[in-house]
Amino acid sequence: MNLKKRRRFLKLSALGLSTCLFTSTGLVASSTIDTLALVQQDLYGDFKDAPKFDELNARAYLSLILTHTKVSDSSKEYIKNGARWLEEEAKLLYKKSYISLDFKERQKTLKSISKEEWGEEWIYEMLSFVYEALLGDTIYGINKNESGWKWLNHVSGLPRPKKVLL
Repeated sequence: MNLKKRRRFLKLSALGLSTCLFTSTGLVASSTIDTLALVQQDLYGDFKDAPKFDELNARAYLSLILTHTKVSDSSKEYIKNGARWLEEEAKLLYKKSYISLDFKERQKTLKSISKEEWGEEWIYEMLSFVYEALLGDTIYGINKNESGWKWLNHVSGLPRPKKVLL
């Protein structure tokens, strides 16, 4: 292989790897993480005086779930498969990727999959991660400034962790 071809190969390889995240179960495309994060934001809603979605850092929490050794490989696959199935539904309904849809189209797509047993369960799972990020301890990089606790007038259990236990 000549030098020019080798450089091109290395550039393309680096580009391909840069679009993926490593997890304990292999590679997860960043587009999957983007889709999951957008689903979480779409499910979070707009409650009066609620913390802004960005304060939850739910995307980082979900990334933690997808890399944690205590979370089963089958649970991780279910999360990733749900994102793939959601993509298929978006393309079936709108011929576009979920992240390319506007808010109303995304809501209709979520409503469509919620009619399926897998979809209802998967949405419940995604929403559970959002609320875990809303209510979790800030030591894990979630619930910034304890905004979820303040919104709900929640007093954390004591003693609080002094270091990340996961």
